[in-house]
Amino acid sequence: MGRGVSAVPAPDAAYELPYSALARVYDRWMAADEVPYDQWVAFAKERFAEADLQVKTVLDVCCGTGMTIRTLQDQGFRVTGVDASASMLDVARTRADAGTELRHLTLPDQRLAELGPFDAALVCFDSANYFTGDGALGTILHHLAGALRPGGVLVFDLSTRPSFEAIAALGEFSEDFGDFSYVWNTRHVPDSPYYEYLVSLYVPEGEQYRRVVERHPQRWFSRDEVESALRDAGFTAIRASDNYTDRLATDATRRDTWSARLPAGSIPR
Repeated sequence: MGRGVSAVPAPDAAYELPYSALARVYDRWMAADEVPYDQWVAFAKERFAEADLQVKTVLDVCCGTGMTIRTLQDQGFRVTGVDASASMLDVARTRADAGTELRHLTLPDQRLAELGPFDAALVCFDSANYFTGDGALGTILHHLAGALRPGGVLVFDLSTRPSFEAIAALGEFSEDFGDFSYVWNTRHVPDSPYYEYLVSLYVPEGEQYRRVVERHPQRWFSRDEVESALRDAGFTAIRASDNYTDRLATDATRRDTWSARLPAGSIPR
């Protein structure tokens, strides 16, 4: 299947769970896009160094295929991973250290708060944009506050409105990797921050290719929404940076990177 080949989105009943089929080809796709996992971890370590405690244990939320887990473990951190996709966790188990705790949780889930206490938590690569339910981001931030020890560090990112609008402006697009292909369609709920990405994957099955369509609902958040939710969850030292750099986020930023800490004297909830 080549570039520009159209794929009519499947009816709702035909959608597979997000990352169910994508897990098979995810790392190949991300490698082609040169996803900077090392930069994310380097940024997080800078935030760890600013904390009032020595960070040794990290909760990787929406850990996917375990690339950030592997990077953190290679640098001596003890990591627990959480993801909503069993298929992605299957890949992560082949990459993480033997015995690494990997939990299958669809968030929000109170059990997230019961996993700790951890010194730090990460939610990378636009994963928090999937928290589309009413009040879901605030609920998950409360759960993360519960999973962190006093003084614990939180780093997460969010694709911004300009990023969503830029992707929507592309219309339908596709790419052929040789051993698999995809076609991407974007739907936007008018006058709202809600989008859904329909990813049609063509993956090998015997001597043929099977078409699978995954629906990925996401949304953008205003900075006021995020900062308010962080403060309500008890976080302080809140900062929005431009895509894992030391630059402050601006109106043109495509990915806000948030960092925050619990007060050193706080009690996990």
